[in-house]
This record gives sequence, structure tokens and C-alpha cells, in this order.
Amino acid sequence: MKILEGVVEVRSVKDFLNNFKDCVAVFLDANYVVDRGHVEFALKKALKAWREGRRVAKTLSMEILLYCAGRRQISDAVEVGLKEGRNEVVVVLEEECLEKLRRLGFEERPVLKLDDAKIERIKKFFDISDEELRIAGVEKLSLLVRERIALFDVFKSS
Repeated sequence: MKILEGVVEVRSVKDFLNNFKDCVAVFLDANYVVDRGHVEFALKKALKAWREGRRVAKTLSMEILLYCAGRRQISDAVEVGLKEGRNEVVVVLEEECLEKLRRLGFEERPVLKLDDAKIERIKKFFDISDEELRIAGVEKLSLLVRERIALFDVFKSS
């Protein structure tokens, strides 16, 4: 699996995602991704759960999205997914789908920047308190998100 950062324009999310029915492809809104480590950790956990038969979703792509979001409900996890319009995204996909992605207008470029608005959005989405972040420090935000993903993995079946 490859993890890429970039920009893509989407007219219809459904039509866009239909282009990837034959491969694993996950599109994450970069506004909800702390750093590459966040995605790598979630991907590793999702693949392990999938192999061990502990999956929640019907497809591996959706399983990866659920782990990246640290959510059990698809309706909650899609908040961190693709939207209509211009998207700054982190993409997880199989190598054989890379050319298809580029043909659809994906432009690879760094999009993972951390600013105050993004920190607040991530804190709210992953339920990280001001106190937690103050104690850990903003440089540990990725670890706090990974902790939420690990807890999701432990408690998803309950």
C-alpha cells in the first residue's frame, strides 16, 4: 500500500469512488490527519484486524477509513473522508491504482500542515481535551490520536 499526499478535485464523491471499485483506495481529508504516522498506524491496525477476521466493515477500504477516524460507525467516519470540490487529501491505495488516481487529476504535493484551526478540529473530532494536550504538548498530538485508534481497536467489538 502507498500513502500519498496531494490535491484532487471531486465533482461527485460517489462517481469518483466508483473509479476505485476494483482496488483498495482510501481518501482522507488532510484537515483530520495529524501526520503520516497517524495514517501508518491506523493502516497497520486495520490490515491486522482484516487478516485476523476482526473486521467491522465489508471492504478493506472502509475498514482503513474507520481506523483512521477511530470510529465504529461509517456515518461518523465519513467526516474524515472525501468531499465534493477541491480536496487536500492523504490517500492510501494499492500501487496498481496509482495511475488511475493520476488520470483523475490527483496532484501529489505536501498537504499535512498543522495550524491552530486544524489542531482544534482534530481535538474535537478525536475527543482530546485541552488539559490532555496541555500536558502532552502539541508535538504529541499524533500520539494522542494513535491512542484513540488503539482504543477503537480494543473496544470496537463491544
